[in-house]
Amino acid sequence: MPHRHCTWLGALALSLIALAPLRAQTGLTPQDSLRLDSLDGLRQELVRANEARPKYGIPMIDRFFRYEPVAPYNQNRGYQFLHAVAASMARNQKSSSSTGGPLKTLIEIGAGKDFDFEWRIGIDGVIDLLTAKNAIDGQWFGYGVLIARKLGEGRSIRLRSSINYALKSRNWYHEHNLLLYYAPQLNGLMVLSGGHTSRETFHLTPEEIYRGYYGALPAANSPVASFVKDYLQLRNRIKLTESLDLSTSLLFEDRKPQVGIPLEHHRALLASGQILWAPYFLNRSESGIPIPIGHRRELGVIYKQAFNPNGSTQSASAVPYSRFQQLEAFVRGTIPLNEDNKIDLKINAGTYLSREYLSPSDEKYFALAPVIDRTPFKDNWATLPPFFTGGKSWTTQEVNFYSNRFLLSRTKGFGGFFRMDDALHARNLLTGDGRAFSEIGYSIGWGDMARFGLFAGYDWQKTRPHVAFRISLPILCLSASASERY
Repeated sequence: MPHRHCTWLGALALSLIALAPLRAQTGLTPQDSLRLDSLDGLRQELVRANEARPKYGIPMIDRFFRYEPVAPYNQNRGYQFLHAVAASMARNQKSSSSTGGPLKTLIEIGAGKDFDFEWRIGIDGVIDLLTAKNAIDGQWFGYGVLIARKLGEGRSIRLRSSINYALKSRNWYHEHNLLLYYAPQLNGLMVLSGGHTSRETFHLTPEEIYRGYYGALPAANSPVASFVKDYLQLRNRIKLTESLDLSTSLLFEDRKPQVGIPLEHHRALLASGQILWAPYFLNRSESGIPIPIGHRRELGVIYKQAFNPNGSTQSASAVPYSRFQQLEAFVRGTIPLNEDNKIDLKINAGTYLSREYLSPSDEKYFALAPVIDRTPFKDNWATLPPFFTGGKSWTTQEVNFYSNRFLLSRTKGFGGFFRMDDALHARNLLTGDGRAFSEIGYSIGWGDMARFGLFAGYDWQKTRPHVAFRISLPILCLSASASERY
């Protein structure tokens, strides 16, 4: 193995040495420009190869590190704990001729199992049987199956289908997502989704959840379960440049109110897009490996427009279509203070440019955390009422402070024996019509892997306090394989 590292470092050094004098020159000839582009491309390929290099040589273990950010963003107790566990598992597996023993069997029963043939077939585990829950449908029970085929290095096609039954509403739901991973160098992903459901119709991959790819609830995703929806959606995500990412989608929903709910049957044809810009001068890393989404400093813009395909004229007897325009912008990023402390910041502002026809599903909602979820705490509210809307305009301010040595992480028990870190969370929401909601919280856990948090919120208009305990398990995103590129 050492000679491989030397080869990689030597080639990278030569490319940097060759690039330096060219960059120092002015008035480059066309030949020099071509040479510069070629060498810069070589440097980027070498950096990516090093970034993707296996760390333990065991695919099942190495998958957990596929989203590990560059230092110092990975210097938390989560990745320290994960590396320690992975090293122990690697030693045990290499020294044993067994296939994993009862622990591996237990994990497969709980989390599911993949069977590799010419096409990969994946089945859900026991923990996937309880798929969702809301006040109208009650508890969902369901099961999903994956069929996947690798098309090349970093390219694959995956079909994820599930069928669910809601105990309270007695409805059967089915959801299907066809994912095409293409252009791995550009993080290309195309998704075709369709089905019959009452929950969110914009399918997020584990990578998008773990990294917080979307700066707000995408498309028509909302907590509203009052409609049964037949839907079809096509979306595409791609990296345009090293600092520019684009996501676009087109969604159709036929929304019929649940039995006994006095809402209007209507439809929505919604086009939406998000663009992320991370300026290079704000995101330099010593290793040259790009800082990933979720940690880098970036500006985001989101635009949504719902329109009537029949034009502005519509008969009184026709099923109405949602019609509105929404614009939202945000800045966010992680600021490392030292090897033990970092801060996450995010400021968001948005408005409706027009509101000709809005149903409850089209209002502005905010991401909420259930009691147990795989979304990181920084991306969700814990105490905000689920149907608190942004009105015509809104703004949010969010700060998260993470430390390896702050409160409980300084004690011998939590910080010494359990090797946990702690964090403070604060966020505030203001609407254009004068409403406001504030939330603070404290959490302890293992970095980006698992956290336990206690939160307190306050509705300034209703003068009502809210308290919530939440568990965040982003490690479930790392263990997932159903909607992943690899």
